[in-house]
Amino acid sequence: MGNMTTRRRAAGWAWLLCLGLGALSGPVAAEQNWFYTGAAFSGQGGRYEYAGLWAPLFSSSWLTQRYLVSDYYYRYGLNGVSVQVRGQAVEAELGAKTGWDSGWAGAFAGPRYRDNRVSPDGADPRADGSEVGAVVGLEGEQRFGQLWALNGIATYTFGPASYWGRARLLRQVLGGKAMAGVEWVEQGDPSYHAYQGGLVLSKIKLTDTLFLGFNAGAKKSSGESRAFYGGIDLAVGF
Repeated sequence: MGNMTTRRRAAGWAWLLCLGLGALSGPVAAEQNWFYTGAAFSGQGGRYEYAGLWAPLFSSSWLTQRYLVSDYYYRYGLNGVSVQVRGQAVEAELGAKTGWDSGWAGAFAGPRYRDNRVSPDGADPRADGSEVGAVVGLEGEQRFGQLWALNGIATYTFGPASYWGRARLLRQVLGGKAMAGVEWVEQGDPSYHAYQGGLVLSKIKLTDTLFLGFNAGAKKSSGESRAFYGGIDLAVGF
């Protein structure tokens, strides 16, 4: 039953993202390499830090490659117990990307390795230990006129089952040098679910190849009280 709920949530996120993107058409221009990193923190000591690399595959304007490492801690209630999870994960994915005059979209897939330590011992065996899985995802952005944009990303991991999805509605600010708006995020697995919503200030252009972003709002995890969250991210082109 838990796996079915997880799949339904992931499918719902993918469908919502596709509705926001519209039809695919036309190639995208050649892209440069990007290094990206960031950190997020929330109540009850929750945290997530990551660093990754995105680049065209063989200098292609269609094919992409990405690599991501992350370190995290989160907690949730299960069967009356406060479960705490500390872990790290590594991902390597290949994808395809296409664009049109007012947006772009892409799909990606690849292996994912995670190593979790759950406490107290035996509180949630499905979340504990090391495991290799496969992650698939959709992402993209659709612009509306010169000022507004809807973007999102939805991923699902097989073995262990988990999902993550985020949608953002943004508007250009600061003379077009940044985007501000709202976001909604959901994530979870058969034992755990969390959702959060808040404000975003992203794509703050510091130089032609250096961008900064912030987000903050309220987060609710299963079995835990609502708490504040905040995050920062940085992208560097090279």
